[in-house]
Amino acid sequence: MTTMNPRQWFQARLRWAVLEEGHGLTHWREAEHIFLSENRDAAFQEALRLGYAEEHSLIPNEDDDRNPVIDCRFAEVVYLEERGDGTNRFRSLLGGEAEAGYRTDRL
Repeated sequence: MTTMNPRQWFQARLRWAVLEEGHGLTHWREAEHIFLSENRDAAFQEALRLGYAEEHSLIPNEDDDRNPVIDCRFAEVVYLEERGDGTNRFRSLLGGEAEAGYRTDRL
């Protein structure tokens, strides 16, 4: 009989480089992602998948010579933290201002 490992909540901060044609790197974009995963290695792979999945380019119309091409390219996983098992409540500080709680027992 196979026992299943309980899935854990993970929080990852991801960073993308925003590049403007003719100017290079103009700024960084960051986002927090919270998700369930089997273990830390699988969570890191999921963070990478999320990061690459959000890459994109903004290409102006052919007749628009005022706006440059903007590329958003995945740069790094800034951090990956375990937040608890799938049956617990966890708290996360968002933007330094507010706390968020999530109860999985209501799913």
